[in-house]
Amino acid sequence: MGEIRIIRLRNHTVRHVSFDLVNEFEESILELENLDTLPEFNNRYLKKIFRPGVVYFFNLIIPKVSSPVFYISMGVSEANRSLPYSFFSKNNILFLFDAWPKYYHLIKQIIKAYNISALFVTSRESAARLKASIENADVFWCPEACNPGEYKYFDYKLKDIDVLQFGRRHELWHNMVCDSFKQNGINYLFEKIKGQIVFKDRNDFIFGLARTKISICLPMNITNNAISGGISTMTNRYLQSMVSKCLIVGVKPEEMRYIFDYDPVIQIDFNNPVDQILNILKNFNDYIPLIERNYQECITKHTWQKRWHLIREALKDNQ
Repeated sequence: MGEIRIIRLRNHTVRHVSFDLVNEFEESILELENLDTLPEFNNRYLKKIFRPGVVYFFNLIIPKVSSPVFYISMGVSEANRSLPYSFFSKNNILFLFDAWPKYYHLIKQIIKAYNISALFVTSRESAARLKASIENADVFWCPEACNPGEYKYFDYKLKDIDVLQFGRRHELWHNMVCDSFKQNGINYLFEKIKGQIVFKDRNDFIFGLARTKISICLPMNITNNAISGGISTMTNRYLQSMVSKCLIVGVKPEEMRYIFDYDPVIQIDFNNPVDQILNILKNFNDYIPLIERNYQECITKHTWQKRWHLIREALKDNQ
């Protein structure tokens, strides 16, 4: 395999948290290696034309004269980010976040169409299922991570957001606590309108987490099982909360058993949610050792730089 090139995310006029995540990973890679960078394919009309079947046809007739490309995609619909570069190279590498079961058939088509020889997915269970059914590419599990240098944390006495539920909220839990939190003077931030982000921009998000005492974290199989297909995976919000020194209250995804050798999550109490949170806030200092342990664990073992080393080792072993 020749030296790989990396496709960089283009600047988007509309902010989305997924763009922040991809950009954070790309920048972490480039801090470690001086890879050749390629601008992201940016023609929405041609993207509609280049479906997997069409891409595969072009790949059959175009000579492979370039070194492989590495690129990151949040979902299968963005796999065409590699165009037109993947037309001219083989042994390309795709890092895919949302590899849910409903997309497995499309993932298989993409691997064939885009000359993917190595696929990295963030879900352990999806990696195992895809590995068992894909013959023309190597499949690896690479958990999500974060770049601690991107985040901040406030002194515990200065944290003024008591409870934060960012991203997709859990309606049942939210409805059980919202009024009581208000009556008890608990500063609780959440998604006011479905699909609308809690913080207006990246800077507000980083400082919002830094100001937060308790971060509610639930995996997709709890908040939206129809999409997850029952798969429980650790999302980036767990690690973002850790490096911001928030206490995580929620549900520990199954795969975190293989990532952490202790329990970093306070199990959420769906039977007495208000009493649980009030008790935690009253005795918050008792949880500081766990918060500090989570922080140290994250900055030493769960950075994007560490994940890039893992990817590099996997590629070296599978050449």
